Amino acid sequence: MILLALLAPLLLAPQDLDELEALQAAVAAAVDRVAPSVVTITTRGGVRQADIPDEMKKKMTLPERPRGEGEGEEEAPEGKTERFRNEWEKMLAWPGFQKAEGPTTGVVVSPEGHIVTSSWNFDGKPNVIVVTLADGSGHAARLLGIDRAAGLALLKIDVTGLPVPQFLDPRTVEVGAWAFALGRTVPAPLPEVKYGIVSAKNRVDGKAIQTDAATSPANYGGPLIDVEGRVYGILVPLGGSGEEANPNWYDSGIGFAVPVPDPAHFVARLGREGAVLLPAFLGVEMDQDRTEPGARVVNVLENSPAAKGGLKAEDVVVAVEGEEVRNAFALRFAVGARRAGDSVRLTVLRVAERLELTVTLGERAAGVPEEGRVPVPMPAPNGKPPEKRE
Repeated sequence: MILLALLAPLLLAPQDLDELEALQAAVAAAVDRVAPSVVTITTRGGVRQADIPDEMKKKMTLPERPRGEGEGEEEAPEGKTERFRNEWEKMLAWPGFQKAEGPTTGVVVSPEGHIVTSSWNFDGKPNVIVVTLADGSGHAARLLGIDRAAGLALLKIDVTGLPVPQFLDPRTVEVGAWAFALGRTVPAPLPEVKYGIVSAKNRVDGKAIQTDAATSPANYGGPLIDVEGRVYGILVPLGGSGEEANPNWYDSGIGFAVPVPDPAHFVARLGREGAVLLPAFLGVEMDQDRTEPGARVVNVLENSPAAKGGLKAEDVVVAVEGEEVRNAFALRFAVGARRAGDSVRLTVLRVAERLELTVTLGERAAGVPEEGRVPVPMPAPNGKPPEKRE
């Protein structure tokens, strides 16, 4: 980077250099604008506990397969060896595992001392939480609530008059726009900056913005901002399908930021101690090959929120809260943007009838497939119909 900076005047035409300098000045101004709202969060104590199924315990205690002399390790999914996977599961999942401690980042979301951050550092229920503001002052913080669907946590410190940055409506975000990931984990006048672009929208079932700006535990909880200092979202370590963060995603060039378009609403939902927001679940299997507008329901799970709300197989959902549903993916994203306990108004076509149904979304039980994901048997090589799967 230093070499490129030195060579830039020689490699660029004067007008290009002017544009580069203008961009550099704009980024510096953007960071200055949001920096007073970026804080450092430090936690102490706490132990990560886990309930491990018996099958997992047996798997974790199995001896390693003997290997012959000079025999290499077999390659496992995602480029990790079987031995690595076993050791990683032992380390992270064993009850009483002491989670590593280290500073991370947060963002002010209300003048009254509310701070949003990633829930990453709070799995182990730390005993002490300290928020260090941009002016260097430290304050004891309380963990109010956690949004498990988005990987966000809300803290509160007894300070008022804090600066709040501008948060963008995710619908206005453009793919390809400049994006800058900010983190503040060491005393410094300005946050650390990692640059990139917005590489995708509506990721992880519609909950997140994707960026190639470098993300890590150091800037989790920090803001992803645009070139004007406005916040796209809060950096969080989401997994590929909304599951807990997968360590194999680190340093892979994929990062996620969860939008908080209405900070006041976010604070209202998580502003009481012990509040927990869980992922929403409708309880339908959908036709993912349908080409006509709307999401066709193939099956309604028994005792699910959909069943209780009156949805039936062969219904076609054409809108959620008045917003058009183009296909099965759009319905899954609409549900993914909400939380368990939310009520939604569904516009449904049933034969020749148009209905308005109100459904209270629930929580997905263990073992139940994700929304709309129906296993599709692959055709047999001989062209015969595939056998029915149990």
